[in-house]
Amino acid sequence: MSQFFIYPFNGRPVSAQVQNGTITNSAAGGAFTNTGSSVTNPMRLFDDSVATATDFPAAHRVVMIDKGGASVDQIDRIAFHSTADDAEDDGIRFFTNSVSNNSGTTPFGTIADVASGWNVLSVTAADSERYYYMAAYEGQVNTITELIIGKKLDLTNVTLSGTEGVNYGNDTMFTRGGLEFSNQRHGKKRFFNFDLTFINETYKTSLETMRDSVDLSHHKFLYYDGNEYIYVRMSDDSLRFKEVAFGVYDTSIKLTEQLS
Repeated sequence: MSQFFIYPFNGRPVSAQVQNGTITNSAAGGAFTNTGSSVTNPMRLFDDSVATATDFPAAHRVVMIDKGGASVDQIDRIAFHSTADDAEDDGIRFFTNSVSNNSGTTPFGTIADVASGWNVLSVTAADSERYYYMAAYEGQVNTITELIIGKKLDLTNVTLSGTEGVNYGNDTMFTRGGLEFSNQRHGKKRFFNFDLTFINETYKTSLETMRDSVDLSHHKFLYYDGNEYIYVRMSDDSLRFKEVAFGVYDTSIKLTEQLS
């Protein structure tokens, strides 16, 4: 069963790296005009929450993201979350280019039927340029709440000593007479604890890159458990490495499902 992570490579964009506007043709790309007002709540795509959606009110409306020049060719996945199925099949199309005023004319990815939950696209190194353009290409799309422009990392070297379960957020209190009262702070949240053994230097570096890209416990990312994509946060005591032989390491990863 394949298990892997998708994380925002090289960090999440800040407001200075995100523009919104229009392109000549959202089916075939073209010149990008930064209007600053063509898309509602564009930064909601990068706020670590799936609670509030960005609104692309019509076709040709675009969010442009500057991922910077550092190792941008390592990006190999794009994932976005939708609160509902797109009943009108208006769809989302992605372009990438080396300039900030033109999307290019060849989309590298299209999701015509946006589905509720996480939608994932593969990106090849040849398609990965500094600027990414996310366009509504047939009509309004107002259900997308989060966007990850990132990298896939396989979960390997996992031992059978890991644990998983559910935290219900219950606080139990006792009166002086011994009565019990329970307060539930949140709905159920799954957790996943993995012990990884005999990791080589290459895989250790890959794990450290993921750790640094999400600032350990600061940013959320995706864990695919073999059946579904789960929005998670890593604990502060994850990815502490113990060298058990020359160039060989043990470590652990602790994840908690995020409700929004």
